[in-house]
Amino acid sequence: MGHFVNFVVLAVLAAKFKVSWAALNGHCPPLGPVLPPPVSASTSPAVAASVATFQQLMDEFTAQYNHSAVAIGLKSIHEDSYLVEYAFTPPNRDSRGAQQVDSDTVFRIASVSKIFPVLAILKLHGVSLEDPVTKYVPELLALNNQARENNAIWTVAWEEITLGALASHLAGIGVDMMPDYTPFGDFTPYGFPPVNESRLLGCSGFFGLPECNRTVFFERFGERAPVQLPFSPNAVYSNAAFAILGFVVEAITNRSLNEFIETEIWRPLNMTSTFATKPDDALGFIPTDDIWWNATLGYGDPAGSVYSTINDMTRFGEAILRHELGLSASQTRKWLKPLSQTSSSGTLVGAPWEIYRIQNATTDGRLIELYTKGGDLITYHSVFALIPDYDLVATIMVVGALEANEARGIDATVFLSKLVEIVLPGVEEAGRNEADIAYGGTYHDEATNSSITLTQDDGPGFNIESWIVRGVDVIATWLGFSILPNPIPPTSNPLKFRLYPTTVQTRNQTSWRSVSQIGLSEDIAKLENLLLPPQTMCVTWGQLDRATYMLQAQDHLVFTLDEQGRATKVELVGYAVSLSRQQTPA
Repeated sequence: MGHFVNFVVLAVLAAKFKVSWAALNGHCPPLGPVLPPPVSASTSPAVAASVATFQQLMDEFTAQYNHSAVAIGLKSIHEDSYLVEYAFTPPNRDSRGAQQVDSDTVFRIASVSKIFPVLAILKLHGVSLEDPVTKYVPELLALNNQARENNAIWTVAWEEITLGALASHLAGIGVDMMPDYTPFGDFTPYGFPPVNESRLLGCSGFFGLPECNRTVFFERFGERAPVQLPFSPNAVYSNAAFAILGFVVEAITNRSLNEFIETEIWRPLNMTSTFATKPDDALGFIPTDDIWWNATLGYGDPAGSVYSTINDMTRFGEAILRHELGLSASQTRKWLKPLSQTSSSGTLVGAPWEIYRIQNATTDGRLIELYTKGGDLITYHSVFALIPDYDLVATIMVVGALEANEARGIDATVFLSKLVEIVLPGVEEAGRNEADIAYGGTYHDEATNSSITLTQDDGPGFNIESWIVRGVDVIATWLGFSILPNPIPPTSNPLKFRLYPTTVQTRNQTSWRSVSQIGLSEDIAKLENLLLPPQTMCVTWGQLDRATYMLQAQDHLVFTLDEQGRATKVELVGYAVSLSRQQTPA
């Protein structure tokens, strides 16, 4: 009941100060898709125009590249062909590798590899991300015998670390061992002490040194002090955490991690050009005289050893969004959730997702989330991204060092940002047009004198232009509907309703919810300036399902669809009326 009172108080304040519920252009949609994702985006002129603009931008970038290759794919899970398929082959390249770059060219994907050990854990029956890692790898406890001192500064609280903490960078353990500088030169000019030869690691996998294997990990990783306590506020990126997850999979399955991933994930998805170890050189792009194509990671393989292609990673992303990985739809939705924070307000962390929250990519300025994983191994740069709101998969692979004539450098994440910035508005317009055909227009029931009209404008979802039930104007009378003795006072600001889809649906029915908002967007600062948290008045998450009548929600609308996926009627659940679709948009 307390939350109900809080939201009522906010509503009263909103009316008093003449501000809206919303913080973005007068709208506050629920987080997630505001319309169904388009299923035929490639046929949209808006998409074609935005794709052409993006490809022109990429041509301008790559025209300055002499040694660097690029491959990009953007695909909707509802179509067979790519929305964007771009490849650039530089004039200079190593004779060992592929001489023409396309969507089948193999690249090192570096830390994007981290997705696969996490998925392997999720696919193990009876294993939970809440399980302590020492349940499966008890030898981790002995690492603290190597610590400088036996206290919290120098020893890791292994018994407190769960599989989920490792997967989401919340274990607080050290990043790695392999990039230790001591084997690679004299660093005393930088203030470091002379090297103790007896403490040299002696392995790396880089620059001719042998790789560090599992034995080395358990002999030396305990010398690394913890960075944070487990589950501290800030995530601490750790390659070693994913090596440990690999140990967990091997302990449970009695199989190598590579064998498990190849058999249980890649093979069922026909990812035939994805490899856990270096494939034939001719399959991949290799920059001239590059040494990183061959670099090995040893015990750290689970954190970054995979080689793959645009086509294979796109196929993998489609399987995630289609729930085809052997996980239930609910398990997949749970996997695509943030688990920890960072010091960036725009970046959250999942398992192992790097979740970018952006508000400058859609035409209505609303918040959307990109579930990504990036990877960098010196010359190899990649980013894999899911955009669930639109059922899109994006993969970007770049290889090459900084070009002398390219001040902007090479950054796969920059290309992802430009891809989303330029192409997403076109996809959004395609979705608006399809949604208008499928749901827009007027629904009516003559027997009860009820009707509702849904229209498109520049805001998210549908605008409820008019709403009459049993002869009563819902929009005009809504503010008087209250169980409180003193209802919200009349206001000169307009009351508006918008309609958004939910994730709840069957084969021929979809569930939607309406959201009311008071006031004009330009008035929002009057109240927001009194509050410390940004966008405090955007409380749709607490507004849904508030008003009920005979336990049925006033904001609940259920559409019935025909075989073409077009609405034929809508039930206003709380009002116990069903309306037939009478008029559709022109």
